[in-house]
Amino acid sequence: MSHIVIDARIINSSTGHYVEYLLHQLQKIDTSNRYTVLIPSKDKDFWKPTGDNFSVQFADQKPYSFSEQLSFTYQLYKLKPDLVHFTMPQQPVLYFGRHVTTIHDTTLVRYENIKGNKYIYKLKKSIFVTLLRNVLRSSKAIFTPTEYVRKDLIKFSNDNYSNKIHTTLLAGEVIGAIPEAISSLKNKDFIFFVGNAFPYKNLQLLVDAYKKIKHNHPKLILVFAGKPDQFSETLKTYTRDQEVDDVLFLGYISDGEKRWLFQHAKSYVVPSLSEGFHMPLLEAMEDNCPVISSTATCMPEVAADAALYFDPYSSDELASQLQKLLASDQLRKDLIKKGQVRAAEFSWTDTATKTHAVYTSIL
Repeated sequence: MSHIVIDARIINSSTGHYVEYLLHQLQKIDTSNRYTVLIPSKDKDFWKPTGDNFSVQFADQKPYSFSEQLSFTYQLYKLKPDLVHFTMPQQPVLYFGRHVTTIHDTTLVRYENIKGNKYIYKLKKSIFVTLLRNVLRSSKAIFTPTEYVRKDLIKFSNDNYSNKIHTTLLAGEVIGAIPEAISSLKNKDFIFFVGNAFPYKNLQLLVDAYKKIKHNHPKLILVFAGKPDQFSETLKTYTRDQEVDDVLFLGYISDGEKRWLFQHAKSYVVPSLSEGFHMPLLEAMEDNCPVISSTATCMPEVAADAALYFDPYSSDELASQLQKLLASDQLRKDLIKKGQVRAAEFSWTDTATKTHAVYTSIL
């Protein structure tokens, strides 16, 4: 029996859905090894183990902090694990034990999300790039959510670590929440995006495309849901400056509200310039919501033929695809059917099984 430690400090976040569902399945397929799951103390009621061989220990060290480099390193050594799975690149450089790492994308390398002092941001970015190279070198294995990210990392590392980079495709949400209606949108027509408003999300292009079709669809509402921050405020300002009406910013939403939005939206639209997987795309398909997506990075790999596509630099193309979908009930039905088929091809059981197989090969 081996002792596996999983760094799940991000579990209560959008990216943390990956950790939550991975753990859910690992508890089903591995009843032999001993697992210690590290979560922040604030999330003590968010996730609790169901398997007898799984236990929780609190870890409140923040990513990129001195405590992560010092006290978290000490905590890991004290646990005496046979293997540690870091579920994000952020990890202590002084931990030299056997470990694997999940790298979700290389967006932070290729794009900038400057918040506050740009010089401090650039310093942090250079530290991240250095950390990423160290992670690629020191990890026994790297997990990526798509083939696109795997190939991107191989290119980033000059093909030095291709033999240890594994694609473990993600899936949509299987731990379902009960749909919760949003009263202001009942009986309304709307299109929808959920996620943060970082510049690479390209949400201004969605506003531009929406403005172009608004005269043909005067009752259509554009809905954004996600973290309220400097970037969402910038998007609000842009919307006002462009004099675009009927744009609704919901801020944080529950999983139940997200499901209701998918079930009632005319379309889920992904204008991003870069994604590692984008789980909401499959969640939309599972809840019978037609998807319109940019052709950027991994999106065609995930959605295949179950979405309408557009050039992420062309608001005209996005406007055209929106018009096409809104004008055709048959196209909507076809996309919903294709989406159901496509979403069923992804499985958290497969994700966990492939991940566990890598654990076993290392141990």
